[in-house]
Amino acid sequence: MKENHNKECFQCGIPITGKSLRYDIGNGQVEDFCCFGCYLIYKTTGLRGEEGNAVAFLGKFGFGYFLAMLVFMLSTYLYGAHMTPDDPQAKQFTTIIKYVILVLATPVMLLLGIPILKNSFSRHNWLNFNTDTLIAIGAFSAYFLSVYSVFTDKPSIYFETATMILVLVTFGRYLETSSRVKASNFMKELMKLAPDKATVIRDGKEIEIPVDDVKVGDTVLVKTGEKIPADGIVVEGNAHVDESMLTGENKPVLKQKGSEVYAGTINTDGFLKIKVNKPASEWTLNKFIQMMKEIRNSKAPISRITDTVAAWFLPVMLTLAAGAFAYWYMEEGFEKALIVSMSVLLISCPCAFSIGAPLALWIGLSEAFREGIVIKGADILEKLASVKKVFFDKTGTITERFLMVHRVKAKDEETIKKACALEKLSQHPLAFSLNLYCRQKGFDTSNYKVEDFKTRYGYGVEGKVNGEHLFVGNKKFVEKHGLQIPEELQKLEKQAEKDAEIPVFIFNKKKVLGLITFAQKIKDEAPIAIRALKKLKMKLAVLTGDTPYFAKIIKEKLGIDEVKAGLLPEDKIKEIEKAQKQGLVVAMVGDGINDAPALSKADIGIAMGCGTDITKESADVSLISDDLRKIPLMFLLAKKVRRVIYTNIFWAFIYNIIGIGLALTGKLNPIFAALAMVLSSAFVIGNSVRVKNW
Repeated sequence: MKENHNKECFQCGIPITGKSLRYDIGNGQVEDFCCFGCYLIYKTTGLRGEEGNAVAFLGKFGFGYFLAMLVFMLSTYLYGAHMTPDDPQAKQFTTIIKYVILVLATPVMLLLGIPILKNSFSRHNWLNFNTDTLIAIGAFSAYFLSVYSVFTDKPSIYFETATMILVLVTFGRYLETSSRVKASNFMKELMKLAPDKATVIRDGKEIEIPVDDVKVGDTVLVKTGEKIPADGIVVEGNAHVDESMLTGENKPVLKQKGSEVYAGTINTDGFLKIKVNKPASEWTLNKFIQMMKEIRNSKAPISRITDTVAAWFLPVMLTLAAGAFAYWYMEEGFEKALIVSMSVLLISCPCAFSIGAPLALWIGLSEAFREGIVIKGADILEKLASVKKVFFDKTGTITERFLMVHRVKAKDEETIKKACALEKLSQHPLAFSLNLYCRQKGFDTSNYKVEDFKTRYGYGVEGKVNGEHLFVGNKKFVEKHGLQIPEELQKLEKQAEKDAEIPVFIFNKKKVLGLITFAQKIKDEAPIAIRALKKLKMKLAVLTGDTPYFAKIIKEKLGIDEVKAGLLPEDKIKEIEKAQKQGLVVAMVGDGINDAPALSKADIGIAMGCGTDITKESADVSLISDDLRKIPLMFLLAKKVRRVIYTNIFWAFIYNIIGIGLALTGKLNPIFAALAMVLSSAFVIGNSVRVKNW
């Protein structure tokens, strides 16, 4: 049997855990299903998703329940008939009732029992021991014994047991299947973001086509109120676009010529003409959906443990049931042995155990995504709950991402323009701020040719600008080249430190040419986030390459005692390693650009402000926005998911231990065993849904 890797249920679309349940759905096409309930739904209705669930289960469960209750009520007459064994009329009527019950029970066995039997012994799952194997053996043993008893006039009639078992199991699987579908609702919401149609210009005419037919190079028209159908570049028009579903930012963003737009976002006003610049597989929305699928297919360590236990659990329970049958057969005969073994098989079905971990994890991952927190795997979500120490980068994390240029002192305007041209190739927040300053000043840098550009992590950038080798960076960068800072610039540097500003120097190989200072501000939400993390008993530290002076301000305003200043990227890694050697699970929060080495080294790397770029390789968690309050939220969610999983597993173990003990001693009727199994699954599902109320 092949293992499931990246497989999803053909009916409900959720990832499949454990061994594959494969069915022929017609025309020789074999598909994978997460449970027999989903197969029932598709086979009966031909519908996929929630609509199919509603139609199939209303019909099948309702019909099966109606017949099973008739069987149950008529069976009570049979129990009373034993009190008058010598009455010929009563005996004749009892025989008729037996055949009536047989006629009523058979459709239930065919409707609800055959799919379970096929799942246990089909050409795609031959001898694939699973929970349905236990149910099928129990229910059909009772049914065929009863059929034999009807035709041989024996008293061993257990039709009510066989049918009620199947009805209860079907109801339990309905609960399980519907809960899994609900756990996938967020994926469906993402898919609904994209419009079905797009208006494109072809051969000078406006035509409406399916979105799937949109190609790279097409020009798409988007009017007010319409969803943007594809990723592209605005070539004409102006409009504010709501990108909240993708970026987490509630404020609409102004889009004009040259702006990039994304599929699924909404044009709130104006008119846009967009040139499609990438194939559908690379559209941001589709990448979001694909990433969520990959994330949901991942398994946490605790899920792997439960899968392993479940795989061993079933053969052990079959052995116990066989042993119980042999013991009670010798003690009290065949009928008692059959009843006890059925009870053992039914109470031991590990439905609650098998869904306890994955269901809570799926819901947790979806809830995180709703908050703009992309956790890239169930294993990462589980590990987040164990984090004891959180390291923060400063710029773009604790402080505002983009700083404003406050002071500029340079040899001439030409020097500033060259620095701007060089920084255009950098992704650092300071580079963005400098280029914004240049645009506001109206500096034209299009004629400056930049060659041999290099980023020196922890120092700055360098490159040749119109042939001159230029450097832009911090004081360490200047000292590394053995240059002396002019006295005038030294005074400005000291003043910048007092004002909690970041000084950046412009220099060549011979001398320092200028100084630019950047005013920075601690984020408004930073104190709230830090207080929340302290309440969670987290150890906190800030690692920054900035001056000790600003480190002192962070200590005073945020109350973080451990602030390490003047660090290079390799120094940040050493601090993380030091904490890990102390046995702490460590998270590193940074902007994902110059903090990549530290993010990779930490047990959990958290990249902030990713926007639509959620695929940063160095990060285990990507925050779509810059909101620091998301950090404690993710830890709260992870801890809630872990508590729910442990509660689920504890309940499943206790339920099985008590139930199996009662069944082996002959004190548990098969119907009550099936009911207990359903109630256990219902408890686990209800407990898992509590994750939504975190």
